[in-house]
Amino acid sequence: MKEDYSFSATIYDPMLYLALKSIRLAVMNELLEYKDKAILDLCCGTGNQLKLLSKNGFKDLHCLDISEAMLRVAQKNGCPIKIYHEDATKTAFDDASFDIVMISFAVHEKDRNTQEKLIEEARRLIKEDGFILIVDFVFDDKTTILGKMGITLIERMAGGEHYNNFKGYIQNNGLASLVEKGKLKLVKDSRKAFNGVTVSKYQKR
Repeated sequence: MKEDYSFSATIYDPMLYLALKSIRLAVMNELLEYKDKAILDLCCGTGNQLKLLSKNGFKDLHCLDISEAMLRVAQKNGCPIKIYHEDATKTAFDDASFDIVMISFAVHEKDRNTQEKLIEEARRLIKEDGFILIVDFVFDDKTTILGKMGITLIERMAGGEHYNNFKGYIQNNGLASLVEKGKLKLVKDSRKAFNGVTVSKYQKR
């Protein structure tokens, strides 16, 4: 996994804050009964999701990303979040270290091999009774045309390898093709953004 987010880190929040606000709130609402649980945000970016959780009473929050530029933004505002500069596909944490591992809008932008490693690492890190919460794009018969057009436009603007990985992710049927049925089971799925974004909850089998 490469660190190539110096410019993105400066514009990510100003550009996408409003667009992501309702999704961030939906994630928080999904987690409200777990305020005292150990939560890790893999590929946390600027840390906005955990900052929101911290401001609303969540206690044991951990934030990990490979980009130093993103983490510098995550460190702002003084929220009591533990921050780690690591590769999300091979972290230094012990097995079953967390009750909840989140991955928000990080799977689709990576190549297939990295996507698989990221989800496998998340599975390794959750406790037996814990779960993984993945927020990412989904294109299927429930997704509206407006949703597909808007998401594709945003991803096309990102360009380069990011856009190519997004196209591959969609062509391969997104998360459904990445989650091994023998290892994880989908226990809840809710849709946002014209049904183009899924908030999916997985547990170990």
